[in-house]
Amino acid sequence: MEFGFVGATALLFSVGLVVASPMVALSTWALSTRTDYFGDALGSVVAGAVGLVAAGAVGLAVFVDPAVGVTFGVVAVGASLVLAVFPVAIGRQLLGRWTLLDADEALEYATLGWPVAMVTSAVLFVAPGGFGGSNVLFLEGLAATVAWMTLVLVVTLGPALAGLALYNAVERFV
Repeated sequence: MEFGFVGATALLFSVGLVVASPMVALSTWALSTRTDYFGDALGSVVAGAVGLVAAGAVGLAVFVDPAVGVTFGVVAVGASLVLAVFPVAIGRQLLGRWTLLDADEALEYATLGWPVAMVTSAVLFVAPGGFGGSNVLFLEGLAATVAWMTLVLVVTLGPALAGLALYNAVERFV
């Protein structure tokens, strides 16, 4: 299977988001204890992450090739939108409908549920063959369809469901 630079970059960035998601969520939560709004804290953490990715893209453009830097930047933006921004935004909307949380609190629970969805999606991605074998990229037919639809559902609805579980746990024990 020909993977190429774009595919390798997308896979690398996806793994990076899985690894970074707990750090982003926890550092945002920690920062939010010092601010009035969780959204402000999330904006600060995301701005720092965007700066790091932009520095990487510029470094690749300067030291390797401008096309490589642009490709890295475009893949990074696309992966971030698909794996982080849209799922957390959808989670915020769903938690706002399912609970009595205001928009900022719903954003907080969706953000704290996001790492659970990311780690679950990573496990499902490698599930067909384990860490040493093939992943969902190598599946065909009905198995591939089921695997990809499961991944889409976990990534998209995971922050809302994990956030709802966290909300219910907090409400029950506090």
